[in-house]
Amino acid sequence: MLQTEQVLGERYQLRQQLGNNAGRQTWLATDIKASPAKPVIVKLLAFSPQMQWEEFKLFEREAQVLKSLNHPRLPKYRDYFSLDRDMGKGLCWFALVQDYIPGQSLQQLLDEGRRFTEEQVRSLATQVLEILTYLHGLNPPVLHRDIKPSNLIWGEDEQVYLVDFGAVADPTAVEGATFTVVGTAGYAPLEQFYGKAVPASDLYALGATLIHLLTGTAPADLPQSNLRIQFRDKVSLNPSFLRWIESLVQSDLDRRFSSAIQALEALLSGFSLQKSHKPASSRVRLKKSLQKLIIKIPRRRILIGNYVKFIVKLMLVVGVRLFLLLPNLMGLIISLWIIYGVLSGELVKPAIIASIVLIILIRLSWERNKQEIASLLADLNEVIEQYFGLRSVRLFRPKFAIEPPLLLRFGDKRYRVQPISDIETIDLVPLEGIVIETGKYRYVLGQGLTEPEREWLVQEIQDWLSQG
Repeated sequence: MLQTEQVLGERYQLRQQLGNNAGRQTWLATDIKASPAKPVIVKLLAFSPQMQWEEFKLFEREAQVLKSLNHPRLPKYRDYFSLDRDMGKGLCWFALVQDYIPGQSLQQLLDEGRRFTEEQVRSLATQVLEILTYLHGLNPPVLHRDIKPSNLIWGEDEQVYLVDFGAVADPTAVEGATFTVVGTAGYAPLEQFYGKAVPASDLYALGATLIHLLTGTAPADLPQSNLRIQFRDKVSLNPSFLRWIESLVQSDLDRRFSSAIQALEALLSGFSLQKSHKPASSRVRLKKSLQKLIIKIPRRRILIGNYVKFIVKLMLVVGVRLFLLLPNLMGLIISLWIIYGVLSGELVKPAIIASIVLIILIRLSWERNKQEIASLLADLNEVIEQYFGLRSVRLFRPKFAIEPPLLLRFGDKRYRVQPISDIETIDLVPLEGIVIETGKYRYVLGQGLTEPEREWLVQEIQDWLSQG
């Protein structure tokens, strides 16, 4: 066994063991030949019959990579050598020496109960992205593949340092060749476990690390939905910064930032996400300027069976009350018009006529029956929303309005113009659609849209709101 005060390579005197795991040791040592003497880190690998050959290749690769790096927030390579069996007490050891970075790992700080503010996490993300921009910009690119709190040092100079290149990707790896699975569960993206690591894989690990710092919970211990880490309910962040972090940890590579410099530019420019793209086949219409955002959603295609359900529910919810409120003949005419429009598939013209007649009658009896009529219209809108979906969202600073498909807003407070500041959340909810929640009301739209369309619209709305 190696011991304290032992001198390796006639130069490095061991001071304190920092780690000991399965044939690997890490020591804090002193370079006694430096003037003045300097602290260093000595990483040791025991070469034994039980060792996997891939372990030695990774260790040797780490030495080669460190030797080629030159960045102020990366450990500097100092030496690489082997110890004979006599020196290693019966084992042949390989030693990698690098500069010691005074400070604590982020994992140590988390273990001590430290919690990080949004400002600190933002600064940390910027620094790590600057490091990754350097690493990924090398030829060939250097992929770290194991970014996590224990491999990020918060230096005494309050700068962040990235250490431990033991999992660094082999830049000469041949497509289709065997590979070594590296990375840490919760921080490594799916493609990395298939041997397909790319620069965006390090971005995922960074995003998972930021989530850990903000929540105090390791990403592997957080719930997941559709391979996405669910952490929104555990943080209180600037919405744009929140979405920026979410873009780092997208399971789909196509929806993740593709490079460190792209992610850094987005972060520094106010956390704007990468450009969203309208799906090619989408019939959604969108008009956007700095002052307004108008979204028009096409009518949903509904099966004949659902038409029947709609008519039945319409009669149950609205029909009886309509006849009680309005003259029987007019109620019958309106009902027939609606039924005809539904069955013919041409809902617009009958609906307009029915709406006009209905509005006239409502005006005549409003004072006498206004509370009952308002309730009736609210129920009517709810039925229409369920089967046809909301069709229009209009945001015009500082107000917004949401319109039902038949524009029967009269008497329904949900469709009055409201302050944009009332909007609390805009998100995608599985099996529902795009959900907009205010302090009083909840709107669901886009039920008939595809998932890419919904994601595109959510991002468009959130980006527009963040510009205000």
